[in-house]
Order: sequence, then C-alpha cells, then structure tokens
Amino acid sequence: MDEINFGELSFRFASLNSTMDFCRVLAGLAFPEGTAVLADEQAGGRGTKGRNWHSPAKKGLYVSFLLRPSLDLLNLLPLAAGLAAAQAIDELTGLAINLKWPNDLMFEGKKIGGILCEGETSQSTRPYVIAGFGINLSQHPEDFPPGIASLASSLYLISGQNYQPEELFPLLGQQLQIWYNKLKEGQINLIVGSFEARLFFSPGQVLIIKDQEGEVRGKFTGIGQDGSLILRTGQGNKKYYASEIIKVIG
Repeated sequence: MDEINFGELSFRFASLNSTMDFCRVLAGLAFPEGTAVLADEQAGGRGTKGRNWHSPAKKGLYVSFLLRPSLDLLNLLPLAAGLAAAQAIDELTGLAINLKWPNDLMFEGKKIGGILCEGETSQSTRPYVIAGFGINLSQHPEDFPPGIASLASSLYLISGQNYQPEELFPLLGQQLQIWYNKLKEGQINLIVGSFEARLFFSPGQVLIIKDQEGEVRGKFTGIGQDGSLILRTGQGNKKYYASEIIKVIG
C-alpha cells in the first residue's frame, strides 16, 4: 500500500504514552504516508522545546501523522500543518482560528492547540517526519494545570459546545492532505501568504522572541519563503527558524 487517504489507515488507543513515539515505530516498519496514530489520552505527550503536552482522557484530539517529505520542504511543513489544523477547526466550528508561528493554534490570544514536527531525515534511507497535533476540545478551566490555565483554552470554552475527536479527525486528515500536496507541488507563495493571513499579530508589531542566544526584540516584517520568521532588529532584517515568540507588543 503506497498511497492512502490521510487517516484512512489509523491506529487508535484508549491510552498511549505518546502518539509520536508509536508513529515513529510505524515509520521504521515502512508504513505509508498518511498513516495516523490516535490516543484518547497520552501519559507522555510532547510539545516543543521538550515540554510536556497535557493530554487528559477524552478531552482533546491527540493524533500523529506519518509523512515522507523531501528534505527541502522541512522548514515549511509546520506552516502547512498549522494551516490544515486551523482550516479543519474552522470547518467544524465556524470559528476563525489564528496561528502563532511556528506551531500554535490560537483564539483570542489563548492557545487551543499545538503542532510538533519531528523525525529522521539525516541517516535514514527512507526519511520521514511525524506531524503531531494536540487540540483542546472539551476542557473546562479546572482541566488545565495551574501553570497554563490562564494561557490555554478549548473549543468548549470558546463555543459552549462539546466536540468529539471523531468529528475533527477526518477533517484534519483531509486538510492535511490538501495542504501537504500544495507544499509538494511548490505552492510556497500560497502557503506563506495563507499562514501570514492567519497570524494573530501583524507586520510592524514588535515581537520578543527567544532563541539559542537569548531574547531578541524586533519588528515583525513577515514570514520568509523558507518558513522563517523575519524581524527588523538593530542589525537589520534577520531570519529565525527554531525560536519561540514570548511576547507581542503593540
């Protein structure tokens, strides 16, 4: 089986340490692109920068998809994945979801989901990337750990409706396939432009980001064709790739 519809081949668990880890095993067994791993809860869900992703039972959609992109597309893959998730939520709820570069789903300044892309692209004979999604569906305020309760939200808290993983999963699979195909077709301008249009901040606003060298402050000028964040700093325009936005000013 070389080609499948994304999510058509899926593994679902009541509980799993990490959908990312299980999907990694499937990648090593040569499963095809679009294979999905879902869990009703995760004991060891991961976010970016080595953080834990809080994954309470039956409160969210926790799913990882196996992808095999060419290496030149890696920096743009999180943008395509973010657009897919935002569009899928829009379709399900009628809400207008925003994005926070490079991998957060936002609504009215609060985080409702995150995306993690990781894989094996250097030594592997069959390179792969796993795109993991954690989307908050039915959490109440008390379901969030104290450290993130003021920063996080869920579709229930936004809309008053309880959405189920089974409702969002097929829409996410469809949208991920659409945007991933656009990426492979080289529709970079469309992806970058669509991502910029969904950002919760605008060109000219001041961002404070954190990278390996510490905090950097600069005016946001746009998203690069290579998926980078471009800031105007005291040293001119600079591109950032593996950084984190910690504050938006103005």
